Amino acid sequence: MGTLTLLLSAGTYPTYVLMVLMLVYLVNQMDRYVLAVSSKAMANDIHFGDQHCTSDTNGTKAVCTNATDQKSCESVVSVAYLSDSFNASNACKWEYSGTGIEYELLAGPVFIVMFTLVGVTLSPMADRKRTNRRGWLSIAVFLWSFMNILTSFATSYWHLVLARLGLGIFEAICTPFAVSLINDYFERNLQGTALGVYNWGIYIGFSMAFALKLAVKSIGWRWTFRVSGFPGILLAFVLFFTVREPERRSFSITPDVGADPEGNPPLPKTKLMRVLAMLRELMRFEIILVALTSGVRSAGGYVLAYSVNEFFSSRDVNVAFYMSWVPLVGGVLGAAVGGFASDYLSKKYGLQGRLMLLVGSQLLAAPFAFGVIYLPNPTAAFISLLITFMFGESYLGVSIAIVTTVVSSRARTFAVAVFIFVISNIGGNATLLVPAMNEALPNGLADTLTILYCSGYVVAAISFFITLMRMRSMQELHTPASMLLDVGLDETEDFDGLSGPLYDDDDDDA
Repeated sequence: MGTLTLLLSAGTYPTYVLMVLMLVYLVNQMDRYVLAVSSKAMANDIHFGDQHCTSDTNGTKAVCTNATDQKSCESVVSVAYLSDSFNASNACKWEYSGTGIEYELLAGPVFIVMFTLVGVTLSPMADRKRTNRRGWLSIAVFLWSFMNILTSFATSYWHLVLARLGLGIFEAICTPFAVSLINDYFERNLQGTALGVYNWGIYIGFSMAFALKLAVKSIGWRWTFRVSGFPGILLAFVLFFTVREPERRSFSITPDVGADPEGNPPLPKTKLMRVLAMLRELMRFEIILVALTSGVRSAGGYVLAYSVNEFFSSRDVNVAFYMSWVPLVGGVLGAAVGGFASDYLSKKYGLQGRLMLLVGSQLLAAPFAFGVIYLPNPTAAFISLLITFMFGESYLGVSIAIVTTVVSSRARTFAVAVFIFVISNIGGNATLLVPAMNEALPNGLADTLTILYCSGYVVAAISFFITLMRMRSMQELHTPASMLLDVGLDETEDFDGLSGPLYDDDDDDA
């Protein structure tokens, strides 16, 4: 309630817009992850990926998993019929597991390649005054929801590939355009909180995707995809007809040097030179390291999301039940509290305050991440996952807040798109490492998750700490840039002769 009360200080309508954008992100994530919960049923219908010997009955499952090919699996079946301890209903069966390289390609590169390329290509449009971001985003929501529904009609693996490519193309527009709208609806001192609420969509959508797993057995994977796609169709119309295009504002701590009377910095006339000019803004140590670190954390999230069913398959646990609420509760609390705390620390310490939060949150989450893998009791493991989400999942919104504050206002959306390009390529393609690592490591998937998921929190804490120390060293040099990065500045202040539209009271560039 405290978070929403704080956001309402910006006005009821901006808060409504934020809720709509959060719902957009929710269906974005739900449509993306529904593949993870329906892959087995889909693979057995369309025939792709790895095959294994299994049983629907826990008492037989351990015997079945010893079979490594169809012949040995069928021989276990014959024993099952002859043994007093088994009956025909317990028989092993040779089927597609919903895992393997073809599945990992759908989960990672097939989606990520188009998602990141289109995001970087189209993101500069969101920073143009004539661009109707609401209109673009509404169309994108409609089309990616349609692609998810279209997936349900696939009859071959290549149909899935094409639908997944389309999903990546249209989902790429979501966060760059949504963050651009949020930046213009909320002041800088509310950025962390607003982005934290927006990122609720990740965890609610992720949990809703796993809740849909409960529907796969009753309505089938095809109707599951249709059910997940339909809400986005409705939401596209809500977004288009109820959200207004806001006036543009500038809150960056990087001066728009040579800005015109409207607050727009002079950029080269050609598109290529404009892109190169914005890329030069991003070539800063703190931006590069924050993006790479977020990519490492994203990799752990992707790998866990697409491997959690397989990892807990040998235990008597209802994965869909836990994953339908653990990410929702833990992620929403973590993002909300983390965003609020980062805004509070930013007022006192500037961007260093946000980095302090990132270092502390990742360190606190790390031991609980290891608990997810190594606690023998499944319930304890999922409780540990809940705590991991609560401490560790503030990183994304806070990192975006850092990036959009460091760059000039004209490069904000492009910076978000490049940031997403980096974390999505590192994170999304990490799933390709899973099959090979499972084969190479002595404990298989447990070791893989330890390296790619658990260790990511430790690496992130160290990396964010290095970034923090870098900013402090810049302060000691007493350079204008370091001064701007060090303290919690109000965007209306002047420093060492730096002035202009960015620092005036009426600095909106609308």
